[in-house]
This record gives sequence, C-alpha cells and structure tokens, in this order.
Amino acid sequence: MSVLGLSNSGGGGNYIRYMPSMNAWVINKEEVELKQFVVDHGSVKSGWGLMAEGQAPQWIWDERLGVQGKRPDGDYRRGFSIKLFVKEHGVVEWSSTGTGPVMGFETVFEEIWNAKDDNAGKVAVVKYAGSEALKVGKGNTRKPKFEIVKWVARDSIEWDGDAPAAAAEEPLDNDDF
Repeated sequence: MSVLGLSNSGGGGNYIRYMPSMNAWVINKEEVELKQFVVDHGSVKSGWGLMAEGQAPQWIWDERLGVQGKRPDGDYRRGFSIKLFVKEHGVVEWSSTGTGPVMGFETVFEEIWNAKDDNAGKVAVVKYAGSEALKVGKGNTRKPKFEIVKWVARDSIEWDGDAPAAAAEEPLDNDDF
C-alpha cells in the first residue's frame, strides 16, 4: 500500500468539503449552497487518512473497500474518498476523516450500495437534506443528511474529462438535479 495525496499531481484537483463547524459545504475554498449531486459509487475508497492544517492529505487506502487495513502510526483516522458531480462545478472529490461527515456518508452510501445492482449502468442523484447536530464523546459535530432522488445513466455525466455517451439512455437536462 502506498500513501497517496487526494489532489492530482499538479495539485489542481477540484474538491468539496463539508465543514461541520460552519454547517457549510465548500468547493475549492468557496462556500456553496449544495442542493443535489450525482454520486459515482464505483469511485469510492476507504482507508486511513491524515489531514493536517496546511498540508496535503495523506491516505493509506484499504486493499478492499470496507476491509480495514492496519492502522498506521500517527494521527491517521478512518475516512473515505468519492467522486461527485455537482452541476455548477463539474466533478469534485469528497474525502473526509471527520466524524460527522463520515457518519452521513456511510448512511447514504449504504443505501446506494444496496440499490446499485438494481440500477446497473446508473448512478444516484442525491439531495442534501440539511444536517443534524450531534454530541460525540466530548465534542460536537454535525452529520449531513441525504436522500436518494433517482438514478440516471452513468454515461450521461462527464467523468474524468470523458464526454458523455451520445446515446445515453437517460440524458441529463437542466431540470434533472
């Protein structure tokens, strides 16, 4: 296993973060009003992450999704990374080791994972439905809440710079999400 940063080698990757302390979503350091997004469930990774102020995140990914590898030395915490498509911003990467964001992600991802076989070739459109304040140990956090709205053809989204397939079974339009 190798330690990986989340950004591409040039450091210019788009990212999204949920900030429990502000109860806000941030894309590339700019606060945004997140309403809906599309989840690329095939891109999810779980592992041990180290996120320190002023430094690029470091990850040691699980060899198999959800099968926890050995905890590395240091302040690594369990976390995830996944690609999302946000209409106004394109493809962004959401990764976190934060308690609230991880709890919110796990809840919706379990629903997506359990429904993916019945929706072959599709990806879930998910609505952000606010957040819930939680007390965890001695601290406080917020757990984002989500609802699956529908499923759309995976190839109707431009993932990794690939153009959407011309014959997508359910092409997206501006009203889709």
